Amino acid sequence: MSMHNEKSIIIFNRRIPLSAEAGILLVALVVYLTCAVCSSGFQHPDEHFQILEFAKWKLGEGTPQAMAWEHVAKIRPTLQPVLAMMIIRSCMWLGMQNPFHQAMVIRMLTGLVMLFSMSMFIKAAKRRVTPQHQNALMVATLFFWVMPMIGVHFSSEILSTACLLFLLSGLLRPEQPSIRDALWMGFVAALGFEFRYQVAFAYVGILAWILAVGRYRWQIWCAAAFAFLTVVALSTALDSWFYGRFVFAPYNYYYMNIVKHVAAAYGVSPWYTYFLQLAIIPSLALGVPVLLSVCIGTFKHYRNPVVWTFWTFLLFHSVVSHKEARFIFPLMPLLPLFLVWTYEVILHELSRFVSFVVVGLLALVNVGGLVHVAFKPADNGKAVMMQYLCERASEQKRYLRVKVYGGNDPFRTGPLISQFYLWQPVDVEEVWRSADAGEDFDVIVLQRRDLIDRKRLLAEGYHEVYCSMPDWQNVLNKFYQTYDSERVLIAYEKK
Repeated sequence: MSMHNEKSIIIFNRRIPLSAEAGILLVALVVYLTCAVCSSGFQHPDEHFQILEFAKWKLGEGTPQAMAWEHVAKIRPTLQPVLAMMIIRSCMWLGMQNPFHQAMVIRMLTGLVMLFSMSMFIKAAKRRVTPQHQNALMVATLFFWVMPMIGVHFSSEILSTACLLFLLSGLLRPEQPSIRDALWMGFVAALGFEFRYQVAFAYVGILAWILAVGRYRWQIWCAAAFAFLTVVALSTALDSWFYGRFVFAPYNYYYMNIVKHVAAAYGVSPWYTYFLQLAIIPSLALGVPVLLSVCIGTFKHYRNPVVWTFWTFLLFHSVVSHKEARFIFPLMPLLPLFLVWTYEVILHELSRFVSFVVVGLLALVNVGGLVHVAFKPADNGKAVMMQYLCERASEQKRYLRVKVYGGNDPFRTGPLISQFYLWQPVDVEEVWRSADAGEDFDVIVLQRRDLIDRKRLLAEGYHEVYCSMPDWQNVLNKFYQTYDSERVLIAYEKK
């Protein structure tokens, strides 16, 4: 790290206090915890139904209506649901019975784990950038606006990402790892695998890099393999306990999704989809520079393990026919490193003014994204609508009668019911026209796109009592596209 004296460091040719790193981490902590509190709900149904509902079922409180097909097929690793069980039990022991508060605690803990893993990765990756850009790498990685949005959610993609960052932080060290380091790397690699099997695509690149570039001693291989296989064996025992009979979940997952092509039944996409999504997910204003930086950074740093990991993960996922944007979330915290590498390459080709304008515009886009995701609920706000209805039922101390229009039941995703959140007496009935709702209800829920029915309700004396997303978020969403604003839920009641 470049230092002017014992009390300052230099970043982008500016001298700032040595405590800047601590200040950056403190601000990041506030941002991530704020996002954890506000980001109620889940980004994708798997995050909820294959983790929290699994945990609730094992705690003896679940129902078949809340269980996904993966439970019957026994293909889901259960380490994460068991961790959720432990946190939920701890919350209940402390008197926290509200499931929305329990889920918030889980998100806060997830955000702390993600922050720690990113900090470890940044500390190791700093050695691969010039001294004056090391704190820029820290800021770019921690505050890349996509990261708080996804990094606080207790999903398999995010916990496997944290493990991958821990693993890369060990590989980025200039010296050969010790036996102790190898045991740690094998341990976190196995945890990442048990959180999400597809992280093995990244491990292919890591193994190839070790063989071609790292040239680790055979003792290191043996120690890492021992730790990895031990964790997999213990996780198999855990899976067998959870499902009630012996299972080897990785094989079940392979058999159902690859041999029987169950995953492909949920849709297939062309091979280049993920390359487009790398540009679309952070918004095109940031995504296009990101794609360019990946190309430039790969060319200049082709011997770096991050590059090998990035490309094998991306290419292997591109071969698999079923694709979802969340599958490449583990690549998101790696992108800022490519951006800094690219900045270093083109820095001498740009004037100071042009460089300032480009960086300033990208930073402005990123700050807008941070404001957008830090204060919004997950997806279209379905969970905050569930929370509102449960709180209304609790206040009334009786069943809350709710009519939902046209498949807008916030407690239901397809055929599955969110039993975890349904902790108050809420009676939901579905109607397909607001005119058919009758009068025997307390609240009716529609989507923002149901404009004609919303106007009819207003004309009949109803008024809006709750909306799952504030209007200012809908304005920002026109640019960042993190949810479908037409699916925002609105609750009405009679005046």
